[in-house]
Amino acid sequence: MGRRGITISALSGIDIALWDLLGRALGQPVWRLLGGRFRERIPAYASGGWAGVGGVGKQLLQYVERGHRAVKMRVGLQDASVNDSAARVREARETLGPDVAIMVDAHGTWSVREAQRFARKVADCDLAWLEEPVSPDNVAGQAEVRASTDIPIAAGESEQTRFAFRELIEARAVDVLQPDPAIAGGITETQRICALAATHGLIVAPHLWGGAVLFAAGLHLAVATPTVTTLEFTRGDNPLLNDLVEEPFELVDGHLQAPDRPGLGLTLRRDFVRSITV
Repeated sequence: MGRRGITISALSGIDIALWDLLGRALGQPVWRLLGGRFRERIPAYASGGWAGVGGVGKQLLQYVERGHRAVKMRVGLQDASVNDSAARVREARETLGPDVAIMVDAHGTWSVREAQRFARKVADCDLAWLEEPVSPDNVAGQAEVRASTDIPIAAGESEQTRFAFRELIEARAVDVLQPDPAIAGGITETQRICALAATHGLIVAPHLWGGAVLFAAGLHLAVATPTVTTLEFTRGDNPLLNDLVEEPFELVDGHLQAPDRPGLGLTLRRDFVRSITV
């Protein structure tokens, strides 16, 4: 069956479910089971930003108007060229001003040279991070990009287990670790990845582009874990995040509050689950 792949993804779901079950049985939120509340709230950045030149600034501004103090936009192969990507980033910075954090995600679509050219062109835009500038399989290339810029490099959304993240760290290829609890091995393994980050003086920003159960798992981890500094909040059309559960995830002053309900604190809408079951 292989050591990773779909097997680890399946185990991730079981692991998250067991943490939820334990919390419900004990009448405690999962963050308390993970060691207690390190913080009462965690900042959340808006994840979107697909619009082209002339529209991306306005699109990102809508996220800021909804309360976000940080936004992430897409760059890379979706654009006509590196220059086009750089122009969109400049438009974003000019529209949002200096006080809103901007992250960019290339989805691993650039070559090393393209990523380096992009980083030079936006060096004065004060980016919070450059995510997956090259293919996740090109760890040496990502390390080369990181060595050539002071823009922090973020990666790891498709990596599985702490051992994969250890390899990224040892290659000096990453500043911000982005484990996805539904892919990397569940809450348990993501905790270990967070400990690995703390050991090496790195930070964690979980990849949470998915449904409400994944998002809640990331929220509870963030509440209990010092190395988690921000959460990804999908701002596209996502019924699995917005329609799957009764409890909405509400942004307050750019932050999400620590949940106080037992387990993950979610109530599934069974009629919605039936409507999407194959």
